[in-house]
Amino acid sequence: MRKLLAILILPILVVLLSARLAFTEFFVRWEYSKKDFPEDRWGLSNEVRLQSAKLGLRAVLSDKGMEEFKGSGFFGEREIKHMEDVTKLLSFLFPTLYLLGIWWLFLTLSLGSKRDIGYVLIISGTITDGLVLIVLLISLINYNWLFTTFHNYVFDPYSWRFKDDDMLLRVYPMKFWFDATVFVGSLSFILSSVLQGAGFLLVKIDRARGRAQV
Repeated sequence: MRKLLAILILPILVVLLSARLAFTEFFVRWEYSKKDFPEDRWGLSNEVRLQSAKLGLRAVLSDKGMEEFKGSGFFGEREIKHMEDVTKLLSFLFPTLYLLGIWWLFLTLSLGSKRDIGYVLIISGTITDGLVLIVLLISLINYNWLFTTFHNYVFDPYSWRFKDDDMLLRVYPMKFWFDATVFVGSLSFILSSVLQGAGFLLVKIDRARGRAQV
């Protein structure tokens, strides 16, 4: 049972960790630095948009940031409500990441055997890779469908739809979210592959030790 739990928890941890790294100023600055990042249709400079994007990031990560976001005057009531919904979601997901990480570490170490730990990493990594590849494939085929389905499932279907000239859409155009999805998926794939490699190494070490004791 412990092994099964450890296997099922790890893919969640990998994806949540990758998502947490996407919610950083580093990612926002990196995204805006790309040459193919779309210009604002209404002439707003990328410098102003970048500062507004950072403001939105701080809003969903702290109460102080949210107060700053509300007081900026750039965003309407509906946009503020949506960002508050996002804040509620992240305030659940990110603490879950930290708590699950501690629990997973305890479960995995309690297995004792390098072989068992190795198999947990191998199987979990394989599951993560499969799920990530499916999401990336769907993103490449029809990202609008994936984006809409996710938002309709997680949020009220009418709470996140905005006009083209609303500031949230101007600051975070669809390409921003597509790139964020690819970033999270790619980083998750890399992390899970590293874990798989570590798992194979642990199994190999365990087998070598077993042969040496014979």
